[in-house]
Amino acid sequence: MKDNNPVRQKVFEELVTATKILLHEGIMDTFGHISVRDPEDPESFFLGQKLAPSLITVDDIQRFNLSGETSDNRPSYLERYIHSEIYKARPDVQCVLHTHSPAVLPYCFVDTPLRPVTHMGAFIGESVPVYEIRDKHGDETDLFGGSPDVCADIA
Repeated sequence: MKDNNPVRQKVFEELVTATKILLHEGIMDTFGHISVRDPEDPESFFLGQKLAPSLITVDDIQRFNLSGETSDNRPSYLERYIHSEIYKARPDVQCVLHTHSPAVLPYCFVDTPLRPVTHMGAFIGESVPVYEIRDKHGDETDLFGGSPDVCADIA
């Protein structure tokens, strides 16, 4: 994305760098993406277009409003609504990461809560909220999170 605003340009560069670091460290994989709230307009955020994260460059950044809409005609992630609904619900949040972390995925399949067991997990607090999509959307759900109403529940 081209923007003459140096603050935004720095944000684009940091977003690409964060993507590369998260990939390198194994925190994000080919199905993940990271976004950042626009520091000049808190009613919008930036997210790379629908590409493999390893291919994202500054030119691939798209701007979205808090409804998850963009004027950019390039393909965009359906999961952008996860980002938009979190930004809408939480004005204090400046960055959202969506990932399928192998370290967390097992907790999706068992009835055991994720709990901090070392000082490094203190940021978790007492417990991690669990969202069961089927409780509201039924067993026929695609488990995807590609709609604003599902993502508003998650947020």
